[in-house]
Amino acid sequence: MIAYVPAATLHAAPPSAATTAAQDDVQARQRAATEKLLKDLNRQTGTIPIAAAKAELNLGDRYYFVGPEQSRTILVDIWRNPPAAANGVLGMVFPKGKSFADDTWSAVITYEDTGYVSDDDAKTIDYNAMLADMRKSDEAQAADTRAQGYPAGILQRWAQSPTYDGGKHSLVWARDIKFDDTPEDTLNYDIRLLGREGVLSMNILASMSQLDEVREAAKTFASVGSFKSGARYVDYNAATDRKAEYGLAGLVAAGGAAAVAKKVGLLAVLAKFGKFILIGLVAAFAAFRNFFARLFGRKPALEASEWEAPSDEDKAG
Repeated sequence: MIAYVPAATLHAAPPSAATTAAQDDVQARQRAATEKLLKDLNRQTGTIPIAAAKAELNLGDRYYFVGPEQSRTILVDIWRNPPAAANGVLGMVFPKGKSFADDTWSAVITYEDTGYVSDDDAKTIDYNAMLADMRKSDEAQAADTRAQGYPAGILQRWAQSPTYDGGKHSLVWARDIKFDDTPEDTLNYDIRLLGREGVLSMNILASMSQLDEVREAAKTFASVGSFKSGARYVDYNAATDRKAEYGLAGLVAAGGAAAVAKKVGLLAVLAKFGKFILIGLVAAFAAFRNFFARLFGRKPALEASEWEAPSDEDKAG
């Protein structure tokens, strides 16, 4: 699982002079990166093509889109997430008049070429049972998560129970997640638009105090995305097209713990769609950016270079 390291200030010992100097250096670089990006930010409005998904976002002038390169700068250089957090991110969306430097929500846009996801299970999924399984799994994994130096997150409830719109082929749900040592719960709103060849994902990252605002935004976002002719859900050809090995339950479970994914048969295709499985997990932790005092606050436990996996040569040495 990809996870994010909590702030170094979780350690009880007071920081040394060297540590303080390093933190000051990180904050200075964050500040410089923020000021530069705010000046150069390319805010795109109107209809935004998402070529990788054969889709587009019809944002109008209420929201604006930031492309993948500047999104990576926001996620990695400024919010101090590991570089892997930006892999596969096609862009981010913010409300008009706000930016990554404000206390506002943002939406991370991704697409996964999973194949056609059947909605045949739409009316038979017991989401209350799934919620209970997710919570139990979070609780069971909490000790190991803390032992690795990460804050444990426990699912509290559905902030919005999963709802599927069969006409728009969109699945929307929201989770209330409690992370260790945070005064406010994290809100993770998930929106999935089903297409002929895969799923366009919009993960809205916010805090629970923004629930009302984000709920309204989510209603809009469930309609702003559309696949182009030939790539739409209704264009699926069972005789020729690849089909995912899971349905709507799998999409929801993909944003939860492995134990839940296993119950709906999702782990059987982990080798094929591992990246897709991780997207929901990454988004959930990305919503936790405020824990890092995301703008000019506390330094994460690792520098960006240290997030990179060691090479075989390094391991051998």
